[in-house]
Amino acid sequence: MSALLRTLAVFVLILLIGRLKLPRTGKRVPLTIAILIGAAALGGLFGLDGGTIARKALGALVKGDSLVLGAVLLLLSLSLLMERSGQTDRIVHLARLLLRRPAVTMSALPALIGLLPMPGGALFSAPMVRAAAGEASRDAGLLSAVNYWFRHIWEHWWPLYPGVLLATTYIKGGYATLAPLMLPLGIAMLAAGLLIFRGTHGDLHATAATPPPAGTRRRLLWATSPIWIIIVVWLPAFAALWFAARAGFEPPAVVAKYGPVVAGLLVSFLWTVAMNRHDLRQTAAVFARPSSYILIGLVMSVMVFQGILESTGAAERIAAELAALHVPTALVVSVLPFIAGAITGVAVGLVGVSFPIVVPVAAAHAGDGSVLPYIVLAYGFGHLGMMLSPLHVCYVVSNRYFDTPFGPVYRRMLPAAVAMGLAIVVYFLALGAAL
Repeated sequence: MSALLRTLAVFVLILLIGRLKLPRTGKRVPLTIAILIGAAALGGLFGLDGGTIARKALGALVKGDSLVLGAVLLLLSLSLLMERSGQTDRIVHLARLLLRRPAVTMSALPALIGLLPMPGGALFSAPMVRAAAGEASRDAGLLSAVNYWFRHIWEHWWPLYPGVLLATTYIKGGYATLAPLMLPLGIAMLAAGLLIFRGTHGDLHATAATPPPAGTRRRLLWATSPIWIIIVVWLPAFAALWFAARAGFEPPAVVAKYGPVVAGLLVSFLWTVAMNRHDLRQTAAVFARPSSYILIGLVMSVMVFQGILESTGAAERIAAELAALHVPTALVVSVLPFIAGAITGVAVGLVGVSFPIVVPVAAAHAGDGSVLPYIVLAYGFGHLGMMLSPLHVCYVVSNRYFDTPFGPVYRRMLPAAVAMGLAIVVYFLALGAAL
């Protein structure tokens, strides 16, 4: 069996197990269990024995990247702190006054949080989306789809996303060349996301009759200060690490990758404690919520799956299989990153796995022409595959928060995904004609 078919079979297995119900409670099998079973099945299908699978799973948890769990815990605790203090409700209330339509507020808040590329960031915006919808919608599939989709509208070009930075290494002009080319894809994703709201309750689209009171913008800016503080801390920390690396001082990889966001989250957490005047007991209580650790366990299961996936070399095998079929260049450049995004669930993974293959192929095909349209095509479809991946951490934790299986969310997102795919193709053809 080909590597592609084996990998797809494991994805189907995870989705099917996630739909099963436990006999006594009637609740669905926890997704953590489904993913761990899928990880074991993946290892077995690629010839790994039980001992090797166990070692790879443990290795995925103890490597440096596992410090991401600390960032996730800080993120969850900050979100809970804002929720318990009423700050989340204040943000939603002020945003609804200013934006005047619930559907716009539901989209704008995760987009705001999306400026921060933090692991599992969809958890931060999820309570805001639920509050913004209010009584107009209890559709968990809709809420999760809106939260997840609009959080990622920046990921084609925003410079704080690691996948964007990695993609710039394949372009001579670097970020200054990449960003203007990728920006239309972000706009297209925003427009395609409107299809998620198809058939929704009319109250979500009703415009408030009265304009917002004076001072609403100022009060909203103050209420959202924990979010802006993360950005204010993130940017100089990120820049300092970048300049340090340029000067020859290479910080540890885990510090370079997660240091700025952890610093931003920590300062924001302390700021939120101070502005809401929480005492030590109230502050400590947010770290004691069991559901936070259930979600951390879910993130750990994704890390285990990704570790075993990496050890099997599945992505590289799939790439080789497709390249050996001698399919048209544009198809290879779109399909390979799409699959890489789907099986890794991260932008860095889709770039790291597919770009070393598709960029040389595209360059050879382009000859004296520009390879830039193919870069856009590759990243666009890779990102689309990542958005549809059942292993994307934001997708997993958003569904967990809203207590919904994958199916209802996929049904909401599929028209938007198809529209996005068509937009990528049209834009690729237009770029090819222009460059």
